[in-house]
Amino acid sequence: MTLPNIFETETKPAKFSAGDIIFSSGDEGDVMYVIKEGEVDLRLGGRTVETVGAEGFFGEMSLIEEGPRTATAVAKTDCTLIPINERRFEFMVHEVPFFALNVMRSLSRRLRNVDAKSL
Repeated sequence: MTLPNIFETETKPAKFSAGDIIFSSGDEGDVMYVIKEGEVDLRLGGRTVETVGAEGFFGEMSLIEEGPRTATAVAKTDCTLIPINERRFEFMVHEVPFFALNVMRSLSRRLRNVDAKSL
């Protein structure tokens, strides 16, 4: 799934090396990330529940609701990430309905996957 990233040229990419912790469960979050290059593991309770690859995204829950991060994100490979802050997220949701729909679909899929793995 290719997501529009209309701010990529205006935003300094964040680079992480394989094994780096991008954020931890319980951290405050003020950005989500779109993966330009590489892969990121999302972990709950020390267990990988999803690996997100290029053009995927993660960390969106911190922009949808106020609260701490629910998962830990770890760079599986060297990564280049494009951070999306709340202002830009809201603009994209408002101006690019396809983006909002993909965020909702992804969030729903992730919840189903976590539920299925916990049974």
